Amino acid sequence: MRLPLQPLHTYIACSLFLFALVQSLKVFQISAPNWVFFYLNDFLTIPIVSTICLHGVWLLKKNKAIRLNGFTILSLVLIYSFYFEYYLPYKSHRYTGDLWDVVCYAIGGLVFYFLQKLD
Repeated sequence: MRLPLQPLHTYIACSLFLFALVQSLKVFQISAPNWVFFYLNDFLTIPIVSTICLHGVWLLKKNKAIRLNGFTILSLVLIYSFYFEYYLPYKSHRYTGDLWDVVCYAIGGLVFYFLQKLD
Protein backbone atom coordinates (compact mmCIF):
# COMPACT_ATOMS: atom_id res chain seq x y z
CA MET A 1 0.00 0.00 0.00
CA ARG A 2 1.40 3.38 -1.07
CA LEU A 3 1.82 6.12 1.51
CA PRO A 4 -0.37 9.08 0.51
CA LEU A 5 0.94 12.63 0.09
CA GLN A 6 4.21 11.72 -1.65
CA PRO A 7 5.12 15.37 -2.44
CA LEU A 8 4.60 16.31 1.22
CA HIS A 9 6.65 13.38 2.50
CA THR A 10 9.46 14.13 0.04
CA TYR A 11 9.46 17.75 1.23
CA ILE A 12 9.56 16.61 4.87
CA ALA A 13 12.47 14.25 4.19
CA CYS A 14 14.39 17.16 2.63
CA SER A 15 13.38 19.40 5.55
CA LEU A 16 14.68 16.90 8.10
CA PHE A 17 17.95 16.69 6.18
CA LEU A 18 18.25 20.50 6.14
CA PHE A 19 17.41 20.69 9.85
CA ALA A 20 20.14 18.14 10.65
CA LEU A 21 22.56 20.05 8.43
CA VAL A 22 21.87 23.36 10.22
CA GLN A 23 22.29 21.69 13.61
CA SER A 24 25.58 20.16 12.44
CA LEU A 25 26.82 23.56 11.30
CA LYS A 26 26.07 24.90 14.79
CA VAL A 27 27.74 21.99 16.57
CA PHE A 28 30.88 22.19 14.47
CA GLN A 29 30.84 26.01 14.54
CA ILE A 30 30.84 26.32 10.76
CA SER A 31 29.78 29.74 9.56
CA ALA A 32 26.79 30.28 7.30
CA PRO A 33 24.59 33.25 6.41
CA ASN A 34 22.61 34.57 9.38
CA TRP A 35 19.27 33.60 7.83
CA VAL A 36 20.32 29.94 7.92
CA PHE A 37 20.78 30.00 11.69
CA PHE A 38 18.01 32.46 12.52
CA TYR A 39 15.14 31.56 10.20
CA LEU A 40 15.52 28.31 8.25
CA ASN A 41 14.59 25.98 11.11
CA ASP A 42 11.59 28.20 11.97
CA PHE A 43 10.42 27.87 8.37
CA LEU A 44 10.82 24.07 8.51
CA THR A 45 9.20 23.57 11.92
CA ILE A 46 5.48 23.85 11.16
CA PRO A 47 5.48 21.46 8.16
CA ILE A 48 7.47 18.87 10.13
CA VAL A 49 5.29 19.12 13.25
CA SER A 50 2.09 19.22 11.16
CA THR A 51 3.11 16.07 9.33
CA ILE A 52 3.77 14.31 12.63
CA CYS A 53 0.34 15.45 13.84
CA LEU A 54 -1.29 14.28 10.61
CA HIS A 55 0.28 10.83 11.03
CA GLY A 56 -1.03 10.76 14.60
CA VAL A 57 -4.55 11.51 13.35
CA TRP A 58 -4.20 8.80 10.70
CA LEU A 59 -3.12 6.32 13.36
CA LEU A 60 -5.99 7.19 15.71
CA LYS A 61 -8.71 7.42 13.06
CA LYS A 62 -7.31 4.69 10.76
CA ASN A 63 -8.11 6.91 7.78
CA LYS A 64 -5.32 8.23 5.57
CA ALA A 65 -7.73 10.39 3.60
CA ILE A 66 -7.90 12.88 6.49
CA ARG A 67 -6.12 16.22 5.97
CA LEU A 68 -5.47 19.01 8.47
CA ASN A 69 -7.70 22.01 7.82
CA GLY A 70 -6.60 25.62 7.71
CA PHE A 71 -7.86 26.34 11.22
CA THR A 72 -5.80 23.50 12.69
CA ILE A 73 -2.66 24.66 10.90
CA LEU A 74 -3.29 28.30 11.89
CA SER A 75 -3.74 27.16 15.50
CA LEU A 76 -0.39 25.41 15.40
CA VAL A 77 1.28 28.53 13.95
CA LEU A 78 -0.29 30.71 16.67
CA ILE A 79 0.69 28.32 19.47
CA TYR A 80 4.31 28.15 18.28
CA SER A 81 4.41 31.91 17.76
CA PHE A 82 3.04 32.66 21.21
CA TYR A 83 5.20 30.12 23.02
CA PHE A 84 8.53 30.69 21.30
CA GLU A 85 8.27 34.39 20.42
CA TYR A 86 6.38 35.80 23.42
CA TYR A 87 6.26 33.44 26.40
CA LEU A 88 9.81 32.02 26.39
CA PRO A 89 11.51 35.41 25.80
CA TYR A 90 9.49 36.77 28.73
CA LYS A 91 10.63 33.89 30.96
CA SER A 92 14.26 33.53 29.90
CA HIS A 93 16.99 35.79 28.53
CA ARG A 94 18.15 32.85 26.38
CA TYR A 95 15.21 33.39 24.02
CA THR A 96 14.39 36.43 21.91
CA GLY A 97 11.08 37.26 20.31
CA ASP A 98 11.28 37.97 16.60
CA LEU A 99 8.44 38.90 14.26
CA TRP A 100 10.32 37.32 11.34
CA ASP A 101 10.19 33.98 13.13
CA VAL A 102 6.40 34.32 13.21
CA VAL A 103 6.45 35.06 9.47
CA CYS A 104 8.55 31.91 8.92
CA TYR A 105 6.08 29.80 10.95
CA ALA A 106 3.20 31.22 8.88
CA ILE A 107 4.90 30.59 5.53
CA GLY A 108 5.77 27.08 6.67
CA GLY A 109 2.11 26.55 7.57
CA LEU A 110 1.06 27.68 4.10
CA VAL A 111 3.60 25.35 2.49
CA PHE A 112 2.22 22.43 4.50
CA TYR A 113 -1.39 23.36 3.71
CA PHE A 114 -0.77 23.40 -0.03
CA LEU A 115 1.49 20.33 -0.10
CA GLN A 116 -1.17 18.19 1.57
CA LYS A 117 -3.62 19.30 -1.14
CA LEU A 118 -1.42 17.88 -3.93
CA ASP A 119 -2.35 14.23 -3.45
